[in-house]
Amino acid sequence: MTIPENVFIKSAKYLGDYRVAFRFTDGRATELDFHGFLSAPSQNPMAAQFLDVIRFKAFTIKDRTDIVWGDWEMCFPFAALYAGDLDVDSLGNKMSVGRKPAGPRSIRQVPTAEKPARAPRKTHVTRTPKAVANSARRAARRSK
Repeated sequence: MTIPENVFIKSAKYLGDYRVAFRFTDGRATELDFHGFLSAPSQNPMAAQFLDVIRFKAFTIKDRTDIVWGDWEMCFPFAALYAGDLDVDSLGNKMSVGRKPAGPRSIRQVPTAEKPARAPRKTHVTRTPKAVANSARRAARRSK
């Protein structure tokens, strides 16, 4: 999808059920449902906080191009908002690996490589003759 230049978000309105309607300066209107994104099992745990409707509704529009929650804790590219599809990247291209809807998933164990054994720590410190002499002088001063 080609994103026209000099197009901005004119308005964004919360519709309910994690849906937001967008109107753009060129007359285009889109509606996005964020629930599938927020509740996906593979989602970043930071995004789960926005399943709280009060927090979700507190989005802002920055620079007339970005929808932002919190202090940029969650945001989406303008191209995705304009296309009305969360699987569109910032260049307007459909991502090759789409987000899957929330649901049960199988967990596959990935084998981990064995770490090489660490070298033993040195327990004995070799001290120079000068260090030994300085220690002896300090000990002598303390005993006086």
